[in-house]
Amino acid sequence: MAGINVPQYEIFKIGTDKLKYSKWNLNIDKKEAFKYQESVSLFEGQQFRIMAKKIMKKAKWKCDFSKLFMQVVIDQKTDFARATNKKGVTVNGINYRRFVGTTGGLKNNTLLFCNSEYIDKLNELCECRRNKEVPLVPAKYEAYKALTCSASQPICEPHGILVVKDCITQYEDDVISLDSGVGDGEPIREKKHKVMENTVSDGFNLCTIGYMQRVAESLGLDYTPAGVCLRNAWLKGMLYPFPIIEFIEKYNNGNYFIEDIWGNVQDIRECEMILTESSLKLWSAYESIDEYIAAYRECGYEFAVTKISPHILDEERELNYQYLQSYEFTDDDIKELCNPTIQHLKDAMCGDYESTIKFLGINENTDVNSWQRALYTSQYMLGDPYIIDSTHRYIKKKINDAKIGKLIVNGNYQIASGDPFALMQSICGLEITGLLKADQCYSKFWIDKSVDSVVIFRSPMTSHNNIRKCNVISNEECLYWYQYMDTIMIINAWDSFCVAENGCDWDGDLLYSTNNKVLLRCFRKLLAIECVQRKANKIIINEKEVKKTNKNGMGNQVGQITNRVTSMIEVLSRFKEGSNEYNDLLYRIECGQLHQQDELDKIKGIIAKPMAKYWYNLGACKDNHYLQSICAYRKPYFMIYIYDEIKRKYKNYIKESEIKCAALYDCSIQDLYSKKDNLTDEQKDFLFWYEYKMPVGIGACAMNKICWYVESQLDGYKSQLHHDSTFDYNRLKVKRRCTEEHRKALHDLEQEYRECIKEYKANRSSDKEQSNNNRKYLCEKFRQEAIELCPNDEERMNIILDITYGYKGNRQFCWDCIGDLLIKRLEEMENENVYTE
Repeated sequence: MAGINVPQYEIFKIGTDKLKYSKWNLNIDKKEAFKYQESVSLFEGQQFRIMAKKIMKKAKWKCDFSKLFMQVVIDQKTDFARATNKKGVTVNGINYRRFVGTTGGLKNNTLLFCNSEYIDKLNELCECRRNKEVPLVPAKYEAYKALTCSASQPICEPHGILVVKDCITQYEDDVISLDSGVGDGEPIREKKHKVMENTVSDGFNLCTIGYMQRVAESLGLDYTPAGVCLRNAWLKGMLYPFPIIEFIEKYNNGNYFIEDIWGNVQDIRECEMILTESSLKLWSAYESIDEYIAAYRECGYEFAVTKISPHILDEERELNYQYLQSYEFTDDDIKELCNPTIQHLKDAMCGDYESTIKFLGINENTDVNSWQRALYTSQYMLGDPYIIDSTHRYIKKKINDAKIGKLIVNGNYQIASGDPFALMQSICGLEITGLLKADQCYSKFWIDKSVDSVVIFRSPMTSHNNIRKCNVISNEECLYWYQYMDTIMIINAWDSFCVAENGCDWDGDLLYSTNNKVLLRCFRKLLAIECVQRKANKIIINEKEVKKTNKNGMGNQVGQITNRVTSMIEVLSRFKEGSNEYNDLLYRIECGQLHQQDELDKIKGIIAKPMAKYWYNLGACKDNHYLQSICAYRKPYFMIYIYDEIKRKYKNYIKESEIKCAALYDCSIQDLYSKKDNLTDEQKDFLFWYEYKMPVGIGACAMNKICWYVESQLDGYKSQLHHDSTFDYNRLKVKRRCTEEHRKALHDLEQEYRECIKEYKANRSSDKEQSNNNRKYLCEKFRQEAIELCPNDEERMNIILDITYGYKGNRQFCWDCIGDLLIKRLEEMENENVYTE
């Protein structure tokens, strides 16, 4: 996705363990907080803009947001009540109270707090003058309020807004219905033929081509995006350019007067934007679009975007194990699927400059601060021991990635949308047909490659029921009406695609699609799984009920449930298709989707039954041998390349078992397997218990087979890239006098960097996006501090090169702090051709 361009603001992030220890009145300086990752950098969202504009009444850059907001991590659930009560928490003499729990924050037990002096006013403004007598589900209300915290970049105001009802279609289909039921029993599974309903416009909106061109100017883009993800008060959804007036003139007999969701008639020629009811969440809390517009303007809201569709889509993208694990591959299928990635990795180990550049995927757009960009700039840097070691680590990482299913195929992620043509038909009161039929999709990317069909995946997924194969349609009508959505994947309105893709909607969801021959050939069309959902009661919103949803939403276990299903798939591979064990495991795998959705519903206050413990816990099976035989109590073998602790246990177990086997039978375990038909009863028992006690599952499931094949091809394969003794970092330096004062200051900064990196690695967030943001924040912080300590670029570059390359300091510190200066220097040296002796 193309990135938005917004500033970041530094605030404290403190855990309740530390706050409790300080009796909820903590004093901490920014330097200490930074070192121990107790300060974070948040991208600008509506809450920062409202605070600055409407409350502080000054420019954002003049506000010290670390005195206005903070994050509180609930280390123990028992801390929740005290942390969120009226007393709040005090840091550096400032009292803060709970403001909101965002969806991402709650997953990590984190709440956003606001300075108590301003929180009541901020809450009032965030309400955006809604009718508070309209009952709402507390969890949904909190999620809508949390939209103010999405990182977003303001855009231009549309001239006229039309709010319309969603486009609904009905169709008949067979589905697998799963219901948690009542009592302690397992979920109820039924195969049903029923009338299904699609909310075709669930989460997307339309605008004129001219408005999207103005949006592009607002965002500083050199292209008109195919879509952007909108934010405003109570608003979330994708916005797509569409020839609205042309449609009206061609299909609605030039009748420009359209009834909006409140029953008011508007001239669509005076509206640049069409919003759907599923995107404007609280439309019913306002009497008209004019009241809504006046309210959001008065309260400091504005239209902004969180996501921008890319100008050009990726040609290749890695798969992941969730997409592959449910396939039934032959050995030949696996070779065909894996060999392009294996060859790519072997080529990377040739050791020559061109192969290394190609493998690293480096080009002129690579980050200007990175050693990768330096290598692209100058072949001389291939002799740098740090770059060689970094390349080796990267190759090793990519080999391990291949073992967990990160295989290179033709394909990419595209933002998903429902059919805008069908929505326009609905808006005009016409018969809804859309331009796509069941099992069809539109993707200009695939059309341009003359691809007829693709398989489509959406994370998170658990079973083969979640994969769909679609025919790519490229008739003249589609090419014309969808011409402005050239990097968007449009899905038809007439089948169970959204149900199959685990509740997919169109508010910015990404779909992965590929035309890989193996994945198309081995695809099996299975029935979509419909999970019966319980609905939470709507109430008049109050603080007590909202806080309860925050507490319920903490400690999300969707990842654990997904991993248990992966383990079940490994166990499934040990049984014959059609056997009782096979069928029971297949049922449990299907139920994984239900348990995922039930876990997400906990935040709504809906009490759902957890997955039965005897499905994944051997102890819970007691003495029932049948339950033991199908219990998914260990992770599959391939996951040793994901979890270091499992890999350590596995290696130790293998080592100890080999020693025991050699002592008892004077041979290796592999020798025993090779003469399996001639084993004694004692030797058979040894192998039985060897497999039974194995810390990982070694069934021949798709992912284990992929992992073993990659191991067989790449383990022991040596890179030809070696250290070059002729590399001399002094060539990168310039003639410039360096003061001892600056040397001392930068040396101390490098030592501080080492300490911070140590803490960062020890406390790395399990949230990959948050972890990456923390790393970028750390780098920028040290880069800026280095500039303050030694303002002259040339002097700073010389000193840091001496510290890191001359005295064997942390060389990543060098690239984080002066990477841009080194690349500039390399470009000068290339032009001067100074490498020749």
